[in-house]
Amino acid sequence: MDTIIIRADASTAQGTGHVMRCLALTLALEEHGVAVILAVAECPEALVKRVEASGAQVERLAVEVGSREDAAATQALARQSGAGWVVLDGYRFDLAFQRALHGGGFKLGLVDDFAHLEGYEVDLVLNQNSHARAEDYPGVPALLLGPSHALLRAEFVQALHALHGRAARSHEGPVQRLLVTMGGSDPGNATTCILEALGALGDGQLETQVLVGAANPHRAAVDAMASGIPGCRVLDPVKDMVPLLEWADLAVCAGGSTLWEMAAFGVPVACVILAENQQPIVADLEQRGVVVDLGWDRELDAERCAKELGSLLADGARRQRMSELGRRLVDGAGAARVVAALVEVTGQPARR
Repeated sequence: MDTIIIRADASTAQGTGHVMRCLALTLALEEHGVAVILAVAECPEALVKRVEASGAQVERLAVEVGSREDAAATQALARQSGAGWVVLDGYRFDLAFQRALHGGGFKLGLVDDFAHLEGYEVDLVLNQNSHARAEDYPGVPALLLGPSHALLRAEFVQALHALHGRAARSHEGPVQRLLVTMGGSDPGNATTCILEALGALGDGQLETQVLVGAANPHRAAVDAMASGIPGCRVLDPVKDMVPLLEWADLAVCAGGSTLWEMAAFGVPVACVILAENQQPIVADLEQRGVVVDLGWDRELDAERCAKELGSLLADGARRQRMSELGRRLVDGAGAARVVAALVEVTGQPARR
């Protein structure tokens, strides 16, 4: 298993979570001696640069995402690089796309979120969400399901190892530090609505940091709203989220991959749904008591958000339970488990 092609995309509308979790898998594979090429047909230039800065190799494909030309270009890249595996992460890689790659003689993996296809012709499915079910993927030989396979990048894993053995931080006391982050894009401008809600709460003791993604088109509106809230600061994209997770007493974030990072660090979270695939994730985690669901970005109401957040700020026992349940779900070893499974399916050890 000397080379793997990972095929993923990102855009302002879709967000950056697919590419970022594939970066986590890329770096974990490279630690085990596997060469990885991350192939993208659609990806903001700022995100490409971030991925390349981590040392990962990016190949741009001049094709329409999910098209026959995309399948052909992906297959050609795999042949050219001598890859044995192709891993897909995206919702436009349908059954026909899978058959085209599988028919080329490659082992095929799929990173999925909500089992929306009529069938699957792959060797392995990774669905890291807590609502994932084996019956959604009939006939797939290898299934990696649930948050124990959450793809956290190396900086998170290393920080979690450093925390191992220490007493977990208590969340029963007053909330002093709040983190707001809607991922890479936030197309519906949920961030501004959340800030409006915080302004209505009028908690002068609350320090708030707002992380704005590189593909967010609403930076000016966010800056304007934040300027009227005491203790609120807007941050540019950061390379390392760990200090913010260790800093925050509470977070408001999108219902994507960031949830697993928050859970691993025991940060209580109120979620905003930005995309269809996030709805079942957030619904399941709220039922489990891990998050508070604030609803869809397109339906956000500042008054209702203020009420929900005010209730959460006042309930230390609830935040403590959320923190404990999150840490039980995600232990940080997900990427290592996925690498081990890929090696096992291949039937040969990775080079070190």
